[in-house]
Amino acid sequence: MKDEGRKNESGYDRIIKYTGVFGGVQTLANLITVVKGKLVAHFIGPAGMGIAYAFNRTIDLVSKTTDLGISFSAVKTISESTAEEARRRQLLIVRSWSLWLGIIGTIACFLLAPLFSRLSFDGDYSYTLSFQLLSLVVGCTSITNGERAIMKGTHLLRQLAANQVWVVVATLVVAAPVYMWLGMRGIVPVLVLTAISTMALTCWYSFRAWPYRVALFSKSVFHEGGYIVRLGINYTIAGFLGTGVLFFVSSYMMEHGTAEDVGFYSNAIVLSSYLSMLVLSAVETDFFPRLSVVNKDRIESNRLVNEQIEVLVLLIAPLILAFLLFLPIIIPLLLKRSFMPMLEVTQWAALALFFTALTRPMSFMSLSKGDSFTYLLQELFYDLFMAAAVVLGYRYGGVSWAGIGLFAAAVFDWLLNYVITSVRYGFRTSGKVRLFAGIHLLLLVAAMLIFRLTQGWVTWVAGTAVMLLSAAVSLRYLYKETNILQKLAARLHLSDK
Repeated sequence: MKDEGRKNESGYDRIIKYTGVFGGVQTLANLITVVKGKLVAHFIGPAGMGIAYAFNRTIDLVSKTTDLGISFSAVKTISESTAEEARRRQLLIVRSWSLWLGIIGTIACFLLAPLFSRLSFDGDYSYTLSFQLLSLVVGCTSITNGERAIMKGTHLLRQLAANQVWVVVATLVVAAPVYMWLGMRGIVPVLVLTAISTMALTCWYSFRAWPYRVALFSKSVFHEGGYIVRLGINYTIAGFLGTGVLFFVSSYMMEHGTAEDVGFYSNAIVLSSYLSMLVLSAVETDFFPRLSVVNKDRIESNRLVNEQIEVLVLLIAPLILAFLLFLPIIIPLLLKRSFMPMLEVTQWAALALFFTALTRPMSFMSLSKGDSFTYLLQELFYDLFMAAAVVLGYRYGGVSWAGIGLFAAAVFDWLLNYVITSVRYGFRTSGKVRLFAGIHLLLLVAAMLIFRLTQGWVTWVAGTAVMLLSAAVSLRYLYKETNILQKLAARLHLSDK
């Protein structure tokens, strides 16, 4: 029992450590992105940002289509290969496929440039040359994603975090002077240089650990890579379905409502996503590779999933409460006071993140076992429910009720994933997950009632009390179960002396 306790404790420490690392990286990335956005807006204006958005949207679509999802599925196959020779074989396969897909994507983008120009700019073919130059971005992105998958699969997480920081910094360093010098004419050079610098930085970190080798004309490499592609295609399709639902919802609001409603809804999603990135960014990076290693061991898989859910719930609940409390200040600070009508939909979007934290680790069980078709079905049912819930909510109650639809979809996603993982993989929620989820859910409900029924100083006092209570519950348990917080407390105590 003691050994098991130490094992669990080590697991908690790892989750908190990498949640903090990648959450911090994501926070820094968001701050630099905001700075870059303001600089870009100043130098190229709204028209230039619109053109850059059109370029990015099209290139991103081409990259995701030709990538075939191996940037994600390769993480599983590499993680499972614990023997040195088997792992090097998987790296050879991933790199060979990434290079081939990058070449294919580059050629496809170059040849289809006239079509992309026509579709992206309302029949205007004058951007054909721009899309041909941007075909380089597709190739660079394929290689970059392959190397990132290698770093995740081989657990080079510190290198991956450092790489992400330098990539964001490089993006700012490249964009600012080029836009300052060329203005709108610098859009294509910035996108190309950014892709090249991102690839160079990623390869620098990856190649140091695993020297680069490919076998482009090996039949065995092509054949063995088929499993990675089959797993990745369903993941890619699921991503397309999610994007399609977002597009459908926005189009419905635009057609049956106003552009302002679309702005309120989309900004609510963006603001809540900033919060989710702080806690959930490490799930794919650290948790999924570890789960893939033990995917055939039902007991160990259940332990890892429950452990991850526990920590996510304990971390995200106080953050959601703090976000809800300060949201009336956050909205005018980051946007404008005219965006305050989005307050309620943003509150519901933030509440939905609590169920996302309960769901996300479970959703990776199917992928870790190579059962990508089940994952695709899960995402399909969720997307259909979300589209229906948000549209019906908007139809009968406007943007605020669209937020309730988002929350209902998150609850549905949790129930769907729990039923599927329980029946198909024998997953069972631990008592600690049920306990802490129940406590924090009650506190979240109490907070929503406070924000609805009270005003002024009463709201601030009562809301702060609920937030502090949630934080105290989380910190008390995490302090008990981890070494990290105990060491931090010891250092603070020594510094006081």
